[in-house]
Amino acid sequence: MKIKILLLWFFISNNLLAQPKGLVYYGYIEALANGNSKGPDYNAYMVFNKEQSYYVTAKDSLEKAEKINEQKTYLNDGGGGSIHNGMKSSSQGDQVVSHTKKNTMWSNFLYLKQVYVKESIPKINWKIEKDTKKIGTYICKKATAVFGGRHYTAWYCPDIAVRFGPWKLNGLPGLIMEAYDTNKFVYWYFKSIEYPSKNKENIKYIKTSRENTYITNEGFKNFRKNEQIKAKEKAIIIQKEFPDIIFVPPTLSQMFLEFE
Repeated sequence: MKIKILLLWFFISNNLLAQPKGLVYYGYIEALANGNSKGPDYNAYMVFNKEQSYYVTAKDSLEKAEKINEQKTYLNDGGGGSIHNGMKSSSQGDQVVSHTKKNTMWSNFLYLKQVYVKESIPKINWKIEKDTKKIGTYICKKATAVFGGRHYTAWYCPDIAVRFGPWKLNGLPGLIMEAYDTNKFVYWYFKSIEYPSKNKENIKYIKTSRENTYITNEGFKNFRKNEQIKAKEKAIIIQKEFPDIIFVPPTLSQMFLEFE
């Protein structure tokens, strides 16, 4: 009888300690060159519990092949624009893994090659606003902050009390359902959610090859600077070949989500 009671208590305790898992689907528009959400529209999702999250976008398996290879022109309000010879996409996708107990964030993204970054979870100084709006069936609250050089607005759901959001956005007292920066150079919008979720999709860890290693946040800053130098040098070479056309190299804000 004692053994049965102990086993029953063990079963109940484990169920009480089990953390509910959530699965949220986003759309992600990256319009670094144009703003106003005039850029490729990617599928994205995030798996999360109280302590960890796994976010991914720009992944081959999340998009249709014809969409990945589609050439598309996006015009901005100033008369200029950008031409995309297909979407930025890879078999891994652009991923972010957060672990609150370890205070660690791992991420990777495609920039000519796969770049891997390991850092402490960034602390974002959010300002909670009074505004609210309904997203899906949830009442969400507004928050604003500056992160990575961009001014963000986020809408979070207090009813889903986790401190995660799409990409590296985190630290609010509820799941971030929607987020965008000024002029929407980047924009995450809500599609659907399963919470709690019984989906088999689990929180993953980023796999690297032997040739790839994680760089620190400081190393990532140096990487950005070096890539900007290369872009300027390339613009000078092209300018010499076509002297009648003015070539302007991209700014860091047009090259990366984070530029500070």
